[in-house]
Amino acid sequence: MQRYKYKAARQRIQYCYTGEFDGWVAATMEYMDSLMPPTLSKRAAAMLLLVAGMGNEDIVALTGMCIRSVRGLRKVMEEQEPTSELFSIKCGSGRKKKTEGIEEQVWAELDTGNYRTNKAVADMLKAKFGIETSVNLASRLVKRWKKAREGAEE
Repeated sequence: MQRYKYKAARQRIQYCYTGEFDGWVAATMEYMDSLMPPTLSKRAAAMLLLVAGMGNEDIVALTGMCIRSVRGLRKVMEEQEPTSELFSIKCGSGRKKKTEGIEEQVWAELDTGNYRTNKAVADMLKAKFGIETSVNLASRLVKRWKKAREGAEE
């Protein structure tokens, strides 16, 4: 076994497995899928393959992860000790709702019953709240409003 110095002056052992991973990785991921979400089973398999010294492209081919995720995982594993953070699925950095923070006000306006179409709701959002929306977004907002009102009635 070959030893080399790590950034934090620790000793790490580099393992090089020369056998075929294809069958083992698929079987292991299939088993882990029964225990955890697919995202975490892919990540766990990728972490083991990274520790085994496999290259990024090979890990992508075996696990189905994207190359960007494998690179990010490699970076995180190099920078910090193994923690439970690696086994959690973080919320995405998606776009915030346009109506966030004013939904109750919009719903109170919808409660008046003055708006019959989704187009009318979209026009109301622009006129009263200054939010430029599509008819589709207004439709989704009306659906959330109806669902909230049905839940309140029960």
